[in-house]
Amino acid sequence: MKRKIAVFTNGWNDDYLDFALEGIRKRAAEDNIDVFIFMDYTSYDKVEGDIIGELNILNLPKLAAFDGVLLLGNTLNNAGENAILREKVLEAKVPSLCVEYLLEGINCIRTENVNGMKELMEHMITVHGVKDIFWISGPHDNEESNERYNALVETMKEHGLTVDPEKSFEGCWSYAIVEENLPKILSKMDKLPDAFICANDSMALATCVALDNAGIKVPQDVKVTGFDNLMSGNYFSPILTSVDRGWQQRSYQAMDSLIGLMNGDPDFGDKVYHSTFDKGESCGCSMGDAGQRIQKEARTRAFSIPVERTIFDWHLIKIDEAVTNVKTPEAIHDAFAGLMEQDHNYEGDDFFICLDQQFVESMEREVTGNTEGYSKGIDVIYGMEKGVTIPRYTISVDELVPGYDPDSSETVLYLIVPLHIYAECIGYYVSKNYIKMIKDFYINSLTRHVASGLVRARQNIKLETFNKLLADISVRDELTGLYNRMGYEKIAIPYLDELRRTKKKSVIMVADINRMKMINDQYGHLQGDTAIKIVASVLKSSIPNTWKAVRYGGDEYVIIGEYEASEDMEAIKKKVLDKVTRISEDLNLPFKLSVSIGYVLIDPDNNLGNEEYFRMADEAMYEMKQEAHKLY
Repeated sequence: MKRKIAVFTNGWNDDYLDFALEGIRKRAAEDNIDVFIFMDYTSYDKVEGDIIGELNILNLPKLAAFDGVLLLGNTLNNAGENAILREKVLEAKVPSLCVEYLLEGINCIRTENVNGMKELMEHMITVHGVKDIFWISGPHDNEESNERYNALVETMKEHGLTVDPEKSFEGCWSYAIVEENLPKILSKMDKLPDAFICANDSMALATCVALDNAGIKVPQDVKVTGFDNLMSGNYFSPILTSVDRGWQQRSYQAMDSLIGLMNGDPDFGDKVYHSTFDKGESCGCSMGDAGQRIQKEARTRAFSIPVERTIFDWHLIKIDEAVTNVKTPEAIHDAFAGLMEQDHNYEGDDFFICLDQQFVESMEREVTGNTEGYSKGIDVIYGMEKGVTIPRYTISVDELVPGYDPDSSETVLYLIVPLHIYAECIGYYVSKNYIKMIKDFYINSLTRHVASGLVRARQNIKLETFNKLLADISVRDELTGLYNRMGYEKIAIPYLDELRRTKKKSVIMVADINRMKMINDQYGHLQGDTAIKIVASVLKSSIPNTWKAVRYGGDEYVIIGEYEASEDMEAIKKKVLDKVTRISEDLNLPFKLSVSIGYVLIDPDNNLGNEEYFRMADEAMYEMKQEAHKLY
């Protein structure tokens, strides 16, 4: 049986994941190990409910079922994921390793933050004459961000320079936060600093954009640097000056060390590698021929990405439209099949939409959805294997992914992303060997649209159920549960018409309670209602399930059904009469309860109207009633 490794990461760091997952994949393939990547999209600017919904993916896997756990720790600080996962890992007692973030009790491979930042600052000061800087940090309590800042301060101090602590802003690693707030900061500045030094590339890129929007040119008017050496920083103009952390190499080393731990190697604690300065154009340097080549690639990418994204947006709209009018859970499967069988370029040939059983149940009845953990059952509402739609079916939550083969000779990477609406768990999305969807956040957009479509589908199904309930109420008699006069017109008569149209024999039976007026007058209407309910119950239990029973009026009933050769109408009639007598005796009713019944068999070749057959059955009932009245 193959070994399995669980990898946890945040998806917003897509450039980093390009490198890291390739290193992980490469090393896993050498030992034919399967990799299960659990990815959330939490961020500092999300609302609390959304964060809860994203973090629930951490509750999905039982870590003890894995041979090893790898945390991409530098991505897992947006909502306390590292702390949550540390507790789970230590409890599971499974070999584990954290990349780029030191967690107590867990082995770590990381690139330190000091060397590269010192090299960067040394370059800025000695080559570009930087003396006055503005610092844009990660979260104030983040160790990596603080280490980078301290290295900056130390290098400045070595050159007799000081850093004004007031010239700083907490960007929380976020492009959006910096882009929104930096214009306000710029408007209050008397003069620009020599450089904006940013704790990561995302914030540095946002800084460049905000400066450009304010008419400030980089690097001519002010210099900007980042940290992480993202591919997006290389494609940016000017090419971003940054610090490289050798991510693909680190992830390969981390995977190799984790496999060693799984093989019985002793814990090694903390392995630290140097970060290195990576020159770009945003500090004022020229990249020469290499820069021209990178910018040529960037121009091509600048054209292709909007086109690709537009086409992808059309695909998302189709997903939205596919489930707009579904009325049953099974129709969701059919709707996705109709779409994906035409176009699944973005999903790949192997993917699954897995719904939490509690969410499925909430489609048809009032059930509170999960906000922590998953149900025991997972409904694979839609999936594809090798480009072919698979039937809808249910798996155990412990199975995690449909159709998993623990003996496969192929190394498999599963990407597992939560499906939720705010805090409520919908389920999760599984992609097999198709991690390129991480790039440019395609999978985040896709799963968001799938989740919102499923919520709309649930609303439609609930509305359909409610409408059916209202429709049923409108044709049901409240006292007996039988059809009422409207039900007679809308259901029983159309049923009879269909039987006659298809040349099937049928029957109309009419029943009436004997001396009903006397029961009401002498014993009261409550006792009268009891008599009506008893007879209704007896009629319903004595006829075939497909027949239609109607409370036609006060104490009169009409039964319509398909009459087969095996039916003995006299036997059914006798069964009703006997049961009414027995129940009235068992209940010790204060009055004698009896029923008169008449019926008529309808020959499919006879052209008499329904009203005439009804009259004939009613006359047969009345003849019995006259005889009954003679007895008491």
